[in-house]
Amino acid sequence: MNNPKEKLKKYLDQIVHRFLNSKSLFCELKRINSWSSPEDEEALNHGSYFFQLATYSMTRIYLVELAALLSNKEDRSLIDWLEKACVHAKALSPSRYKPNDKNEREVITPDEYREIIDKNISDLDSFNDLTNRIKAWRDKSIAHLDKAFFDTPSAIYDRYPIKNSEIDQLIECVSQILHEHYSYVFHSDARMEILSEANVDSVLRYVQAFQRIRKDKELLNSGFRPVDYLE
Repeated sequence: MNNPKEKLKKYLDQIVHRFLNSKSLFCELKRINSWSSPEDEEALNHGSYFFQLATYSMTRIYLVELAALLSNKEDRSLIDWLEKACVHAKALSPSRYKPNDKNEREVITPDEYREIIDKNISDLDSFNDLTNRIKAWRDKSIAHLDKAFFDTPSAIYDRYPIKNSEIDQLIECVSQILHEHYSYVFHSDARMEILSEANVDSVLRYVQAFQRIRKDKELLNSGFRPVDYLE
């Protein structure tokens, strides 16, 4: 590989951005689901079909993205990047922040960096059962449709169950790995989240507030007309 340092830096940056988009989708989905409680569901039901479509689409997108990110067979993935970083550990010249050092950064030797990468891969391997279920969703229900899951769509949930708590743990593991290498390579403490992920909360809270206003008899009797704000 010619100029491996710059190519691997660009590659890592692309992986981080794709991962953050997937993480954001998953977080938005959890926020939508949190509005299904009895005290909040009226706001969600106001746009129920839209949120059903959003949930359907967003779930498939983040599962496909995670499957690709964690595959050891894809041309571009986190596993592939780690393997290439291991090969080009010397060229990458990784370093860590060291506040007590006059130069502020401590060089990470190629051997130590490879040990870090080996641990990263081992940590990801501990999620193999989950990633295999994610890939099964992609291969059998999203990218392709097995007859069994086409005839009975709910069967995929029974055959390959995926819990939010499992995805939370996987995302946290990937976040830590990407944050670690981003800081080593870019010398920057990147925040592994997208701050706009709370947008759906804002939308639903405005809906909820408007519905409460429409039921406020005292406010309506004073002459306030909610319909005027729909134009």
